[in-house]
Amino acid sequence: MGLKGRRPNIKHGRYSRALVIPASMEKGDESTFAGNRLWLVDPRGEIPEADLLEFLEEHVEPEFWPWLKEKKDVSKNE
Repeated sequence: MGLKGRRPNIKHGRYSRALVIPASMEKGDESTFAGNRLWLVDPRGEIPEADLLEFLEEHVEPEFWPWLKEKKDVSKNE
């Protein structure tokens, strides 16, 4: 089962922001991630970032945006 939530964007260093992983998630020494508007994060760092990016671009992005638009259209009509 997944986990959902929000975390504040915390400035870390000069140009980046820290990625805050919820305490209840299993974590490794570092996380791998890929993203643009949406992010995929592997908090254990077991999935290479290139594989996450490929999955995001080929599977998540093409399905997500039409789904979100449809959901917004339905809520407008209710």
